[in-house]
Amino acid sequence: MASTSKDRQPLSAGEFIELMEQTRAEFLEGKSPFRGDNITGRSVEQIADSKRKFHTGGDPNHRFEGERYLNTTDKEVRRKQLRKLVDEGGQDTVGGPMASHPNLARWHSNEFGISNEEIDQLEMEDADPETLVKEGWWFDVNRSSPWPVAIASCMVGEGSKRLPGSVEHYENVVATARREFAKLGIKNVDRAVQLIIEHAPFGADMEHARFGEEVVRAAVDTPELQDEALKAFILTMQRNARGRV
Repeated sequence: MASTSKDRQPLSAGEFIELMEQTRAEFLEGKSPFRGDNITGRSVEQIADSKRKFHTGGDPNHRFEGERYLNTTDKEVRRKQLRKLVDEGGQDTVGGPMASHPNLARWHSNEFGISNEEIDQLEMEDADPETLVKEGWWFDVNRSSPWPVAIASCMVGEGSKRLPGSVEHYENVVATARREFAKLGIKNVDRAVQLIIEHAPFGADMEHARFGEEVVRAAVDTPELQDEALKAFILTMQRNARGRV
């Protein structure tokens, strides 16, 4: 008779994280786990078209982070999750220096000729069916999963930035973006690259990556939670691999 999770002992934290990284490597089949390889080779019009697709249907403003916060019962984790909400939703709302990620996305789009009025109109339109399915699943997994599983799913995107070579990779991405955008005639290159910088492992995003690993090590500690977390990890990789802007 096949064993169930109740018959098994959980993997140690180190063993489970190693399993996640082995799963990532098998899924990627030698491809880089990092983003930013599509900076070069596109025209202003092509970049603007991709941004219009991004804005269509509305920016969810990292509401999934709110789902995680509402579900978290551990006080220390909850405080760190609240700080993450501030980082994503706008440090400037509490007197900090950085705008929200949706506003940074607007800055980027503005520099490629898309006005705030056009973005407002795009956000009121219906998203395409594939986006609705992907985003619907993503919000559901963060809303309905145990909070350690929901937070552990961040190991796919943010969590990849804890891997060796990530800082060097994103330093190159930012430098390449600056050169490429200047070559394309973008007037305010600093404003255009700010969204890329904010998603690089130079500050808050590295803290977020380490926070995700801390939660995996401390709270994904039963066979059942490890099974759910690994499933969410795999499905998140599949979601991110399709139609990523």
